[in-house]
Amino acid sequence: MNKKTGAIAFRFNDPNVNQVAQIWSVGWEEQESTIYNWSGIERKDQEKYIFQYTLSGQGEINIDGKVHQLKAGHAFIVSSPGHYHYYLPEHSKKWEFLYVTLYGNEAKKCWEHVKRKGNQVVRFHPEAAPVKLVKQMYDDARERKITNAYQGSSISYQFIMELYLALSNVDKLMENWSEGVVSAALFARNYYQDEIGAEEMAEASKLSKYHFTRLFKQETGVTPIQYLTNIRLQKAIELLQHTKYSVEEIARLVGYKNANYLNKITRKLMGKSPGQIRQGE
Repeated sequence: MNKKTGAIAFRFNDPNVNQVAQIWSVGWEEQESTIYNWSGIERKDQEKYIFQYTLSGQGEINIDGKVHQLKAGHAFIVSSPGHYHYYLPEHSKKWEFLYVTLYGNEAKKCWEHVKRKGNQVVRFHPEAAPVKLVKQMYDDARERKITNAYQGSSISYQFIMELYLALSNVDKLMENWSEGVVSAALFARNYYQDEIGAEEMAEASKLSKYHFTRLFKQETGVTPIQYLTNIRLQKAIELLQHTKYSVEEIARLVGYKNANYLNKITRKLMGKSPGQIRQGE
């Protein structure tokens, strides 16, 4: 797979806007060395609030002396500075994750809520809004769509509100899918643009293809290919309705070889051609 990892930092100089909620940094990383170790006490960035979500592999975080395993689907929320450190443990070969760091009064209030509820380490469903929104923030940042303090504050505030909502339903989201299915779903969501299918999703799950296919359908209600197709279709619809990319370009952006194949998919699943979807018919 083509790696898309990286980190983007923001330094908006607008105190009035930043005071509400603002983005400090967003990133997608894959760590493979046990040298990777962040200490909350030693961090220099003050009054920052970090949300980090594991995509694959495994990390660990020690919060106030208690160690938490961070496997695919697990997130942690911490403030800086703080009594924690997170790292790649010796028994783990890699740790892949998305993260966003926020600041401002609303971010602080959300952090205080998380601390009171004891939700510093939680497991989120791959379809949970905060997870999808962090990925959107990362994609927007890479494409330079977050260019001023107002845009940064708006998406930061949206993330905070989605996090409140997701945490209120966390019990419903935590145990629905097994770890292997979560890993495969996250893989599909993050690499749908590439030439992947059920075999690659099974590989990401670390299960045999037969067991994976049966378990995925049992837990999600759809086959792996249906799940991947739904992701691609949703993204295609979004691009058709909100961009000027050609149908051929959109087909390639969502993982299909050409416009003809995308046309077959939209007609089969929606009864409409890409052109009709674009025109709102």
